[in-house]
Formats: sequence, structure tokens, C-alpha cells
Amino acid sequence: MRKLLCATDLSTRADRAVRRAALLARQYGAELLLLHVVDDDQPKHFVEARLAEARAHLETDAARAPGGPEAIAAIEVVAGHASETIARYARDWNAELIVMGVHRRRVLLDVFVGTTLERVVRADRLPVLVVSSDYSGHYQRVLLALDASAASARAVRTARDFALLDGDVAVVHAWEPVYAGMLETAGAIPDTAAAYTENWSREALERLQGFLREVGLAVQPADLQIERGPPFDAIRDAVAKRAPHLLVIGTRGLGGIARALLGSVAEHVLRAIECDILVVPRA
Repeated sequence: MRKLLCATDLSTRADRAVRRAALLARQYGAELLLLHVVDDDQPKHFVEARLAEARAHLETDAARAPGGPEAIAAIEVVAGHASETIARYARDWNAELIVMGVHRRRVLLDVFVGTTLERVVRADRLPVLVVSSDYSGHYQRVLLALDASAASARAVRTARDFALLDGDVAVVHAWEPVYAGMLETAGAIPDTAAAYTENWSREALERLQGFLREVGLAVQPADLQIERGPPFDAIRDAVAKRAPHLLVIGTRGLGGIARALLGSVAEHVLRAIECDILVVPRA
């Protein structure tokens, strides 16, 4: 990795993201851009005051970051629309990764337009590392949430390229027997329904094992967690069981208004899971 961008809203939550970004920059020998965006939909004098305050804040953060001010290649404080500006600066900077903290939720607004974080994930095709913990070491325990899709393959490749799979790696995979309810409604005898369910479970395991071979990922059987049910429930349970330092997930949700209304597994994870998360958008 040569360049990364850390977008901060100057909150305590975002301070953790700044520290993690500085650690990554030092680890990879990469250039780090520290960015804060002041909402420009405010009176001009207020925006100008906030710009000055924010720059002073970021310069203090840079001085306290791991590696000191030298760890920060550039500091930018600008007025604009947060998610659009972050995405634009990431492209102009040629960033390979965006690092952000968990942003404050505004329940009613977020239902319709999402948080800044979620809009950044939608707006760009760059991986986004969402930092919520104050853990400052290398990610020793990594959980991959995989569905054997092209999006999951990209997530695995990205995590490997970023050297994030050198520790203990576990995999969680969810499968749902689509026709199980139909069998029960149709009055299928329990043994028949159980036989179908067992077959679907075996196929899910074989499909996942084939996927892992294709992406060149060796995972011990004990570290494969395959659950019947909704994907988010499986991910939440695996996080609770394994307490990973990092969760990796790909996203391949719908675009446009359908995506905004329907949401996705990745967005549900971003809103509810409280560990660091690497979100890799589809190519």
C-alpha cells in the first residue's frame, strides 16, 4: 500500500481511526492524508471559524499520532458535502484505502440516506476500514464473512494484499434452505424435510470449501463456522463467539433507491457490529 486517506469528524470515535491510520501508514511505509470536511450548508462566518478550529485540531492529532507529525503526509480541511468530498479526495490522492471512525447515528435521517460512512462506501469503489475499537496492535484475530461470491473473493484478495491474513483467520458463512418452508407448508413428512435440509447443508459446505480453494485460503475445519439462517445473524453470532480484532466483508448490494430502501448485509453490519470492519465494495 502506497497511499491511504483518513477522514475524521474530530470526535473521540474518529481519534481512534486517526491512530489506526497512522499505524498502518508506518507499517506499510505509506503516505497518509488526514482529511476533515466542514459542512458548507451553514453561514459563511461559521464555516470559516470551523475551518480554522478543525485545522488546529488536526495538527494536534498529527503531533500525537504514532510516529509523530512525520507520519502524516498532508492535512486537508475543506468545506463541502462530507461523503462526496471524501470520495473525491480519495480519488485525487490515489488512495488505496479509506480509514474512518464510527459516525454518530441520526436515526430518522439515517433510515433514508444513511450515515456519512455508508454513503462513502456507496460512492466509491475503495475499501473502507471502519475503526471502532481502541486496539492498537496488529490484527491478530480476523473473521471473514464470506458468501462464495465474486464480492467475497475480492474481499479476501484485498485483505491478503493488505497483509491482514497473517494471524488467526476464521470464516463465517450463512446458508438459508429456500424451500424448507414450502416443504413444511406442503405437509412433507419430517424425515423428508430433514433429508433435504441435510443435503443443502452439505452442499453449502462443499461450495464454501471449493471457494476457499479457488481463492487460495487455507482455513482449519474448526475455524469454519457455517450457520443456517440469515447472514447478519450468523455474522453477529460469530463475532460474539470469536471476538475478532477485525471483520472483513464484501458488499454487492443493489444500487440507487432500491439499495437505500432495502439496505444490505454490509450496511446492517456497519450499524450493529462493534469491532473494526474492513468493507470491500464490489469491483
